[in-house]
Parts: sequence; C-alpha cells; structure tokens
Amino acid sequence: MGKGKDLSDFDKGQIVMAKRLGESSSRISALVGCSRSTVISIYQKWCKEGEAASRRQGHGRPRLIDTLGERRLARLVESDRTATVAQIAEKVNAISDKKVSSHTVHRSLLRMGLRRKKVNESMLANVRRQKRLLWALEHEEWAVEQWKRVAWSREARFRFHEVGGQVAVRRLPEDGDGDGDASYQSSGYTVTLWGMFCWETLGPVIHVDDFLTPNTYTSILADHVHPFMNSVFPEGSGFFQQDSSSSSSDSVQEWFEEHDDEFKELPWPPDSAELNPMEQLWDVLDQQIRSMHASPLTSLEELKNLLQASWTQIPQDTFRGLVESMPHRVKAVLQSRGGPLNYVPGGLSIMADGSSTPL
Repeated sequence: MGKGKDLSDFDKGQIVMAKRLGESSSRISALVGCSRSTVISIYQKWCKEGEAASRRQGHGRPRLIDTLGERRLARLVESDRTATVAQIAEKVNAISDKKVSSHTVHRSLLRMGLRRKKVNESMLANVRRQKRLLWALEHEEWAVEQWKRVAWSREARFRFHEVGGQVAVRRLPEDGDGDGDASYQSSGYTVTLWGMFCWETLGPVIHVDDFLTPNTYTSILADHVHPFMNSVFPEGSGFFQQDSSSSSSDSVQEWFEEHDDEFKELPWPPDSAELNPMEQLWDVLDQQIRSMHASPLTSLEELKNLLQASWTQIPQDTFRGLVESMPHRVKAVLQSRGGPLNYVPGGLSIMADGSSTPL
C-alpha cells in the first residue's frame, strides 16, 4: 500500500472528505489504496493545519464558504462526482441563504484538495465499483426476512404528450428529458412523482416539483415517511432507503439523526439505480398505464390522478417479488466485482394486459 508521500493531492483530498463524511479509516484505506495509519496521519495533519488557518483568518475577510459550507460542499461532490463547478455552485445556492459564485466554489474545492482536472472517468468508475462492492459485502448475509424490513423510495418523471394525434403517457429517462427519442419531441405535461413501498404494502406516491429541494424533501420525510415507518414498523426495526440527490444536505441528515431511535437509514451506494426495487416498480407503473385503454387525458390534473390511481392497482405479488430478489441482486454485484449489472435478478417482464412475470 502507498505511503502518504506517494499519494496525490487529490487522493489526500478524498481521504479528508471521506473522513468528514463519517467513513471509517479502514474503508478509506481500502478505497484509496494506502495503509490505515496513512489515512489517520493525513487527516490529523489536515485538522491541525485547518485550525491554524482558521486563526489567521481573523485579519482578513471571512470566507464565504466556512467549515459548515465545506462539509455541505463535500457531500454535494460525493453525491455526483461528474458535476461541473457551475452545477455544484447552483446546488450550493439552492440549499443555502448565502449565495456564492462558481469562482468561490472552485477556490474552495482546490483548498479542499478536490481538483477536477485530476478526475477521469476511469478513476470515477473504479471508485463507484469499490463502493458498490463494499456495500454488497456488508449485506451479503442479509436474508429475505431482513430485506422485508426495508422501505424503498425513489423519484420518477412521466410526460403526457401528443404524437401524430395520439395521446400517450411515457416515463422519462433518468438522465434527462429524452432529447434522443423523437417519440416525445412535443409539448405536454410533465409530472414528477416521489414514492415508497415495502414488503408489507405500497406507500404514498406524491407529486413534487421537478427539482426536489432539501426543504421539500425534509417535508416529505416528516409528512409521509415518518408516519409510514411508524405504522409499518412500530417496534422501530425498519430501515429507510433513500435514493435522492437532496438526501446529502445537512438538514436532511439532521432529520434522520433526530429519528434514529424510530428507524434506521439504509446506507446506499452511488449510481446504483438498478439495485433499487423502486426503479423496477416505476417501470411497472409506466407499462401499466401504457396498456390501459382510457379516455384521452386533457389536463395535468387528470395525469396526476391517473398515475396515483394506477399506483394503487399494482399487485401485491409484484412488489413482494421485487423485495425477494434483493439477495440475488447483492450476489450479482459481488460476482461483477461492483460493476454495473446488465441483467437485474428478479426483474419483471410486463405483459400486454398489465400483469407481470419474473424474468
């Protein structure tokens, strides 16, 4: 394993960021490829230098991004390693009253040892694989009974549009508005839904704004997640899985800390949509709506009502089958050494009549 002097500034920055996000020294050493003592030494050195720098700041203008801001910045970078400085700055300004420029964010990232020019897709893919692999190793021994205690959640977007005189509803791809698909290059209504479910029952599905802010997400946690978890897991044995970019904000993390005695947050690896059963459940809803022969939709409100009504009609065997597939998904991640899954164990094939069968 490498020593501290062999590590790049980027590697050292990754160590500091991971420690500040609560990762253990052992896990960080495995990810970066150095010894545990090196991780501890680098972080301790950073802490000492950081304190000294803070005392010197008294003679100049206070930094716009302080220690709390750096922690928030580190979480945003952690949630999306491919984001540009401008995109990161936009997210920072969305969750903070103190507005900062892209230049300020860039300087802070450099100060924290996060230099984008040293990041390449190969390295990012390797980091993601390692995190997915570590997650799978931690949950390798989980049986179906344990996965039954997890409530799954995720967002999805649907568009009501007209093509060639035909009215249709289609789920939008995760990475954008579907600019590469001419089948919905037309005006129409777009609805963003947030939903959750577990082995016992389907949870609420609600309409949210296109951009789910931390404040909106915290309201969802308080108004929907909290009562659902207390109702389904009154003894406090439940886990909540969240797959949202807003989950990295300080306010959201503080909310989970306040309710830690009622249910736990399930750690989730980055870029792992195919592991989330909720992703397949959205596919079920999409296909279910496409197979319906309903009257043409004429308003956004009708689309919302159709989506919510169709959600409640998803068969119990369908969502329970997705939960039962989790041990197989974990095994598939281990077999791929953390790589993406071309085949999702327990996935569903949607029939023309809306019914589903395991693949």
